[in-house]
Amino acid sequence: MSDHEEKATRTSRRYFLASGFVAVGGILLTGLFVLRSGFLFLFPKSREREYTKYLVGKAKDIPVGKAKEISIGNKPVFVTHLPEGFRVFSGVCPHLGCIVKWKERENQFYCPCHKAVFDNDGTVLAGPSPRPLDEFEVLVEGSLVFVHIRKREPVI
Repeated sequence: MSDHEEKATRTSRRYFLASGFVAVGGILLTGLFVLRSGFLFLFPKSREREYTKYLVGKAKDIPVGKAKEISIGNKPVFVTHLPEGFRVFSGVCPHLGCIVKWKERENQFYCPCHKAVFDNDGTVLAGPSPRPLDEFEVLVEGSLVFVHIRKREPVI
């Protein structure tokens, strides 16, 4: 075997071994990426829910048995003061998204679109609504009443 042929064989072997390592490394990296993706799909990171805290009023300004309408964003929200404490309900009817009204004399919520009626605790009394009014978490700090509303996650 001549010197030139021996050099060509060594280069060829080096090239073969190097390309083999690159190929095996690529397959291993791809496999690890697939395993990692599968693991993250099966066991997603638990995200803490992010809430926005809104001041809805002073406790003394909302007497027991009354409701106060406020707007958060462009949606109405009702703060009711029941004997057991404060509750905050969405002013959007769960049936078709109409805006409900508070009828103080009857102590009820009323949807004028399809005649749904809700008790002062949000439960359905009459009409086509499939469920009670949506309720939000209430926090009373001293003499102030706050509502926590979960931030919506972006739809991808």
